[in-house]
Amino acid sequence: HRIVLAQRMAIDREDPDRHVSSSQAFVWAEEDHGLLGEVGSYNTPKDRHGEYRGATIGASPAYSFTSHVAEVTVDPETGVVEVGTIWVAHDCGRALSRKVVEGQMEGSAYMGFAEAIMEQHIVDPAHGGVHTGPSLLDYRIPTFLDTPELVALIVEAPDDNGPYGAKEAGEGPLHPSIPAIANAIYDAVGVRIDELPFSPPKVLKAIRARAAAEAKGELAPHKGAR
Repeated sequence: HRIVLAQRMAIDREDPDRHVSSSQAFVWAEEDHGLLGEVGSYNTPKDRHGEYRGATIGASPAYSFTSHVAEVTVDPETGVVEVGTIWVAHDCGRALSRKVVEGQMEGSAYMGFAEAIMEQHIVDPAHGGVHTGPSLLDYRIPTFLDTPELVALIVEAPDDNGPYGAKEAGEGPLHPSIPAIANAIYDAVGVRIDELPFSPPKVLKAIRARAAAEAKGELAPHKGAR
């Protein structure tokens, strides 16, 4: 092996004056030999998880935990839901890079918020199941102006089975956003919405159904946050 990598350079051991940048060396190597690849495998130690069926449960030696709180405003006349703030507390083990972890948490919460309030997959059976929103002009996602305030609260409970005590922080913080928003809607107006997104027509229909049930004495008046 005549080539050594040092200080971002690829250097000829026998003639140190012959050198190029390491990035250029990788480009030439890929051009001559193709992509470098290797096959590997990993099995989680059996004492780290139970016997589960389905999905990929048990594929990681260190699992993270996360919890969200959402603050919403619901207009009972229109069914419009506005999310003001989402607090995201995530146990990522040891945060090796706090800014990166915060970015992952905020990005995941944003994705969950988008699914809860705006994004919707609709296909047209009459045209072979074609998606009715094939572009970002038709398939709406939140812009910066639509996105609520996102507060990332890193919780560090290192796990010896993760790298340097770390756990994941990339996808876990996504999932609680949706039920947190759903619970906040219930707390505000007393209706449960179990279908995404929580669009104004769905919320308004549920509010009117509850009001009718209350008028008939079938439900007690809701005493949640107002």
